[in-house]
Amino acid sequence: NHSGIGMSPINRFALDMKFINFLPPNEANDELFYAEEERAVKKDNTFSFKNKRYEPEADLRSKKITIRFNRNRIDRVIVYYRNHRVGEARILDPVANSRIIRGKGGSR
Repeated sequence: NHSGIGMSPINRFALDMKFINFLPPNEANDELFYAEEERAVKKDNTFSFKNKRYEPEADLRSKKITIRFNRNRIDRVIVYYRNHRVGEARILDPVANSRIIRGKGGSR
C-alpha cells in the first residue's frame, strides 16, 4: 500500500478506469508514438530523410509536411499533411519520377 493514498497504485488506477477512453484498433495507433520531423516537399514531389529521397503518395509539391518514423526501425516513413495521414512514403524511383508530366496546376 502507498501510505499517501492508503491503497496500492494499481487499485487506485482501477478506480479511474471508467474515465479512460481506449483507442479502437487501428493500423496507425503505433504511429502516435513515433518521432516527428518537418520536411519541405520539393517541386518534384520529393523530400529528404536520413540521406535518402522519398516520395509521398499524394501530390504535396512545395508544401510543408510532417513525417513520423520509428527511431529503432527507419524502414517506414509516414507522411502527414495538416495533421491528416497521407500514407507511407516510398523511396524515390528517379527514373519514374523524371517521366512524370507536371502541369501548372500541380497535377501529376
